[in-house]
Amino acid sequence: MVDILARDIILIVYMLWLIITGVLVFFMQAGFAFLESGQVRSKNATHVYMKVCANIGLGTLVWWLFGFAIFSGNWNYCLLGVTDPGSVDKLNVYGHWFTMWGFCLVSCSIASGSIAERFSFKAYLIYVVLYCGFMYPFFGWMAWSAGPLLRWGYVDYAGSVVVHFQGGLTALIAAMIVGPRLEKYARMSKKTWLFEFGRGECYTIPGHNVSQMMLGVFILCVCFYGFNVGSVLLGSLCEPTSTVTARKMIDVLVSDLPTTTVNVTMSMAGGILGAMFGGWLVNKKPDPLTTGNGAIAGMVSICAGVGFTHPGFAIVVGVISGGIIPLVVKSLDKIGIDDTVGTCGVHCTAGAVGGIATGVMGLIRPTYHGVSCHIGIQALGFVICIVYACLCSIIIFGGLKAVGLGRVSEEDETMGLDISEHMTPTYPEFVSAGGLKGY
Repeated sequence: MVDILARDIILIVYMLWLIITGVLVFFMQAGFAFLESGQVRSKNATHVYMKVCANIGLGTLVWWLFGFAIFSGNWNYCLLGVTDPGSVDKLNVYGHWFTMWGFCLVSCSIASGSIAERFSFKAYLIYVVLYCGFMYPFFGWMAWSAGPLLRWGYVDYAGSVVVHFQGGLTALIAAMIVGPRLEKYARMSKKTWLFEFGRGECYTIPGHNVSQMMLGVFILCVCFYGFNVGSVLLGSLCEPTSTVTARKMIDVLVSDLPTTTVNVTMSMAGGILGAMFGGWLVNKKPDPLTTGNGAIAGMVSICAGVGFTHPGFAIVVGVISGGIIPLVVKSLDKIGIDDTVGTCGVHCTAGAVGGIATGVMGLIRPTYHGVSCHIGIQALGFVICIVYACLCSIIIFGGLKAVGLGRVSEEDETMGLDISEHMTPTYPEFVSAGGLKGY
């Protein structure tokens, strides 16, 4: 009787925790909005906010219609709870739907920053539907729900690969297909019918508000605690049954929650230090944009092993993921790829570091903190994600380009997407007296 009462109390805590951490994950959309809008020019800020609204509106709709059904591998979850609400386990299914919905929106938002200032809003709406409805859910099913990677023992505790690397690689492919901004390079060169690269001298296009960008960084850092710490209960207790004792649930909480919280903090600090000093070495000056991105990169990289990694290992992973950001930025500029807000360094490479580091941790200690992790399975999952994300990204963004729906016209790009796409500048005082008339 005592155990049953204790278990019921823990289930109540579990339900509240799902809601709190799910709301934190959702609030990452605000962080993305400030982070991206601060790093674009003032004439494109409204466009960023509209893309965030599209993520939330369309992303939620398709996740409810069929995205979660694909993710969970259960077609009965299409239009969740509409056909037979009484048959749905609201604690587990609704809770799982809510938290994974936030993860899906985060992954979808990543590509927005790499193609900012030149991608049409209509095309972005199509991308959101395809990514949230099909691309993300299917790989999530493979790695997290009931797919082959999960059965083979693949470990990605909170989504370094599933959420961030997949989204970051999508962002990279999108930037290659859409091509650089007009003022970024001296000229552009089309290597194939699909990809466009900048050529000649590379110019820096500064964003309009560093304070806004840094506010976005701090919001994301706070929300990442919900992203990582929330995964403890979601991964361990999302299907509590009558056979799970209160003692078992308490053991999970006592063991994993403190470990996860400390690891997130240490990796964030490592990311800041790595990016700050790495940027100092590469650019001769420590700059806030690289340093802020380093904080996020550190928290991204630790996601895969956050529940069982040693804190010392976490800070090393953070330092590495933050330290390579300035090198990634320099490399992309040299190749001719215009990643507007540095998305690839923050999500693609940091997610890769996290996925690989988890395998390394498993190589050092195959079973540690209750989790078994093997380098071979980790490498296989990483390769599968590369192939899958590249294929899907080429289909989505290559298809949009083929039908002429990808990039805006040169005239609209020069004018700014706030006016050309939305007729609502964020800073109307910068618009001439007749600027909006008759457009």
